[in-house]
Amino acid sequence: MKRLLSLLFLSVIIGCSSKKEKVEVVPKTITNNTFDYTLDTVFIDSGDSLPYLDMNLVSSDYVSSEGLLYNLDPGTGRVDVYDIDAQKLKKRIQFEVNGPNGIRKYFPTGIKKTNNGDMIIRDYFEVLRMGADTKLKDSYLLQNHKLSGDNLGESQEINGMGEIAEDGSYFASYYGYYPSNGRILGLARVDLTSKSLKLIPVSFRDQSERFLIRWEYREGKTMVVPEYKFLTLDGPNFIATNSYKNELWYYDATKDSLYHRVYQSSLISNVKRGNYRKKVGSMRDLNLAKKRKFQEVVFGPIIKDPKNKRFYRYSREVQQEPEEGGRYFRFVLSVFDSNLKIIHEQKLDLSAFIPGEYFVNKTFVHKGMLYTFLNFRNQIAFVRLRPRFENE
Repeated sequence: MKRLLSLLFLSVIIGCSSKKEKVEVVPKTITNNTFDYTLDTVFIDSGDSLPYLDMNLVSSDYVSSEGLLYNLDPGTGRVDVYDIDAQKLKKRIQFEVNGPNGIRKYFPTGIKKTNNGDMIIRDYFEVLRMGADTKLKDSYLLQNHKLSGDNLGESQEINGMGEIAEDGSYFASYYGYYPSNGRILGLARVDLTSKSLKLIPVSFRDQSERFLIRWEYREGKTMVVPEYKFLTLDGPNFIATNSYKNELWYYDATKDSLYHRVYQSSLISNVKRGNYRKKVGSMRDLNLAKKRKFQEVVFGPIIKDPKNKRFYRYSREVQQEPEEGGRYFRFVLSVFDSNLKIIHEQKLDLSAFIPGEYFVNKTFVHKGMLYTFLNFRNQIAFVRLRPRFENE
């Protein structure tokens, strides 16, 4: 379970394995006064039973065309469907857990409601397509012998915590040496119609190793406080980001091209500093190092607003405010256009809090507003940010 959860434009052309990668360094964004926002909290009526919150809604799926949130309980097979406008439970769907139509093969990690009504379940090593009648329609093992096309190398694996396209046509994730907690080699795309695999090698120039905290609490047993990689789908294309640096990789499926974009912000640090102990010898030292690590800059995932053709991202950092005499988390909201150019950055008020232990919790855009999950006394709530742009 822990493994599942932890898991401008100056252009230069450089080699990236067999693929050309276009690197773009983006200058600091010039902000303007055409943007404003309000924050409030929305509470959801979960009906007569407690909602499943053990994974902080990681296993849920928001469907923008319906305005509904589908929350899967992997232990019971129950899916609670919430109407975001009505702020209450709309219905429940019950899947079998075991047996020929069961959703548990290894451990279900998420659900996707597709445009044609199918429900697709991620089960880490396998992807299951369930019909509207809750019966199994098809399955897709994320392994060489079950997929045509490219082949994974020895000891390589596709991360089963990937993303599924809205039309259910493909599954995308990272691939690499996951069994040994080794290097991530690139992006993987599994076509769910042809059951074929396409590997997209990416030279991530991964710096995350610099920011890990390790504690060998027993011989041969190590606890790690990691950094994270995220994946956001954009039609047939996908966006890869991480939690420690102000950058992204964009894969254009039509052109079969990869773009690496590095941003420069004037409102927040552009990369984590790493000013904390990386190797500790006790739980006390681990917690102290973790606290200091969490105070440095953290970038959340890219959030798509399909209706307004924008993207958003929350980031945060502890900053000194001399006039207040204390230390505070400062949140920054970055707004991207459809081409992933930053069109605005906004420092939120010091009183603003966007939930999340490290990066922000499950966030989606509903009718132009950002909803971020808040666990309020074991009930579902959302911190809602309503952006306002001039002339809208």
